[in-house]
Amino acid sequence: MPVTRQPAHSDQPVNGPSLVTRNLRLDRGRTSIRLEQVEWAALDTICRTEGIDRHAFATRVDRDPLRHEKTLTSRVRSAILAYFMSRAGMAMADAGNPAFRPGRAGSGQEESRS
Repeated sequence: MPVTRQPAHSDQPVNGPSLVTRNLRLDRGRTSIRLEQVEWAALDTICRTEGIDRHAFATRVDRDPLRHEKTLTSRVRSAILAYFMSRAGMAMADAGNPAFRPGRAGSGQEESRS
């Protein structure tokens, strides 16, 4: 039986692997990251709320000097988690860990929690 593939940019649910690889444009060039479908959905929710696109979000995360995760994928995942923790009013265990905070659309900067 032939396998039908959906494009990676499709918003339709996919029966198959939950990891999805997508390309992002950063200041330093084009790169790709691999996230779970639920992480892409969370990222898209952040982008809609903040009035930015995935590329701008990833660029902000990539530029943040306070982020120490080894890979861009890890930095993006951590920023997604920090964003929703901040919105929920949850304190970060590590006060020095930056958060992509809600309501900062257009600021061009991320803030760290203190």
